[in-house]
Amino acid sequence: LKKRNYENGKRSFQAARCIACHRFDGEGGDQAPDLTGVAARFGVRDLLEAILEPSKVVSDQYQATMLRTKDGTVISGRLVGEKDGKLQLTPDLLYPDRITEVAKDQVAESKPSALSPMPDKLVAPLNADELLDLLAYLLAAGDAKHRLFR
Repeated sequence: LKKRNYENGKRSFQAARCIACHRFDGEGGDQAPDLTGVAARFGVRDLLEAILEPSKVVSDQYQATMLRTKDGTVISGRLVGEKDGKLQLTPDLLYPDRITEVAKDQVAESKPSALSPMPDKLVAPLNADELLDLLAYLLAAGDAKHRLFR
């Protein structure tokens, strides 16, 4: 990760739509973990694995709920509230204002989803250098920034 391109890493963070859900260095969404201090919590391998295989380990803090209705319909999303006897879910974190409502009395089963709300293959549009720049950008908190981009 030496001599990576910081600005390209920042562009990759935006191009892969990470910024829509994740906050980093004061910018971005609040639907997923703040990645500003990710360098203190994860090594390169663990961070790469979390990006490439988001469902391998899913934090219960951000875990989606899977509902199966009495008619067999399956709906998955982040449970955001309850109103007038209806559960409210956001099925797609990229569009947090889109709410799906399900009447509580129509729910046959409710359980935590094994799938991460982070979609697979978000980084697919990035080439290898862009992915490495993204990793370096995420690990660039504090003094590490100067070391990784020289």
